[in-house]
Amino acid sequence: MRKTISAVMVVFVLAGFANAQDLGSSLGKVASPYAQAYVAPFVNSFGVDMNSGLFHGATMTGLLPLGLHLYIGVQVGAAFVGSADKSFSLSYEDTEYITIGGVTTAHPATVTAQGPTIFGDKTPGSVTYTPHEALLPTTTQPTIGGLVSTSIAPLPIPQLGLGTLFGTDVMVRFLPKIKLSSYGSLQLFGFTIRHSISQYIPLVPVDVAVQLGIQNFSIKDSTGGNLLKTSAFAANVEVSKTFAILTIYGGLQYESSSVDFTYSFTPNPGATPIPVSFNMKGKNHFRVLAGLSLGLGPLTINGDYDLGAVSSATVGVGFSI
Repeated sequence: MRKTISAVMVVFVLAGFANAQDLGSSLGKVASPYAQAYVAPFVNSFGVDMNSGLFHGATMTGLLPLGLHLYIGVQVGAAFVGSADKSFSLSYEDTEYITIGGVTTAHPATVTAQGPTIFGDKTPGSVTYTPHEALLPTTTQPTIGGLVSTSIAPLPIPQLGLGTLFGTDVMVRFLPKIKLSSYGSLQLFGFTIRHSISQYIPLVPVDVAVQLGIQNFSIKDSTGGNLLKTSAFAANVEVSKTFAILTIYGGLQYESSSVDFTYSFTPNPGATPIPVSFNMKGKNHFRVLAGLSLGLGPLTINGDYDLGAVSSATVGVGFSI
């Protein structure tokens, strides 16, 4: 897990989270239920950010021959992290490992856990074990603190758009395989396909288009094995109106996202690590968005606000012809 989280932290650094600490050894101290509650805000924010910035207008003509257009730029999705996403508490059934006289034994117990999430403060949380066996005492142990205390989780994604043929264009999001020192590598690939609807409606005063997109993000260890895999899907209807250099745009989007985690849990010092893996789905499924795009010659600057189960803002800059 140390390699996984170190790689994820590289993504955070690219997104502007400086001075992030390695989380791998910390997560190795907690069991799966705790880990899932701890990383849930990250899963939700990361999924929202990946599905942000897929368009900044529904106009599909350009200055190249045959009306083709080209866009090269970066879109930065920034999910908002509410106060409720900075801490958690839960109760679950688990196993407590007790060492007496140098001998470690496992005992079923009810666990009460509370503490900061990945976006909470650095004060460690705690778990209280209440063994099912009446003669064993209840114990409380410290766990881990938050990684970075923040109210916004940004993620920049480069993208390339090309069109339009028969009212259809494509957009590609791509990060080449980036090596992370001795940890492994990360890679991102995604694409969308968009089709103009307004071309079928004569004299319509706005541009209307529909779009479908999928994205995949992965982090691999030094042997090439997957440590973290994220997938995202989006489908939207978008509308825009251009006034000289200003474009007003908006849309309705259905989306989904999913993250697979893999790590090793060490229940107590010297114990054999226990492999842990789980899948979590982002809670955002619909968003409504509205924004503005400014065309200053080839330079395009855009920004929008997105309202959903997890709200966010997007800003982008690129070159269009």
